[in-house]
Amino acid sequence: MILKEKSYLITGASSGIGKAVALRLASKAHTLKLVARRKDKLDLLKNDLMKINPQLKLDLIVQDINDHHFISFLKDHRHLDVGTLISNAGLAVGKDYVENANWEDLEKMIQTNFLSLVKLTHAVLPVMKKNGFGDILHVSSISAHQTYVGGAVYAATKHAVHAFTKALREETCGQNIRVMQISPGMVETEFSLNRFNQDEEKARQVYQGMTPLKAEDIARHIDFMLSEPRHVTIDELTTTPIDQGSVNTVRRL
Repeated sequence: MILKEKSYLITGASSGIGKAVALRLASKAHTLKLVARRKDKLDLLKNDLMKINPQLKLDLIVQDINDHHFISFLKDHRHLDVGTLISNAGLAVGKDYVENANWEDLEKMIQTNFLSLVKLTHAVLPVMKKNGFGDILHVSSISAHQTYVGGAVYAATKHAVHAFTKALREETCGQNIRVMQISPGMVETEFSLNRFNQDEEKARQVYQGMTPLKAEDIARHIDFMLSEPRHVTIDELTTTPIDQGSVNTVRRL
């Protein structure tokens, strides 16, 4: 049971929150299984992780979570046999009104943010039940509770994650499986760069005049949620920068 408790599977691990979580957990983990599309980024992260914990067992899984064969790959390589799943991979693409948005962009958000998360949870849950232990933590957003112009589909996917996580929490109650979610506000990562197709000026304007959260802040909060005594479940943690009152209210200098 100790091995399972210290074994983590993290998606979207090559940058941003996923990378920060991996670095945060490295010193206490026995095994980290890190999923990302960019091998070069994972290789760089590997070097940093091994400096923190030379005894760390590290599995770098260079896969796209939206790939049709992704879950089969994890099953074939026993990557699903972990104590903790941290579903972090997600994205927003564009900020157009629905009628003007590119359909492929909308579909990508639905697939990445919700459908792939559900597939991975569906796959890992039977293994956790067999082991009699597990933690499932979904990285969501304050957009799971609030909406904004230009973010209809992104917010819809996060609302769906919230509903799915809440229902799963009820379904697993009493089975020694903790189901949790964290819903951050504005965090300065590659999120806005990806949203605006690598337009650095547009991404910079998102955080202009205010102090956003950092990926390390969310990693610290996730570590706290997972480190609570076994009888404690942090059902949901919502965290925002002090300059953000809501998804639509941001104080800027």
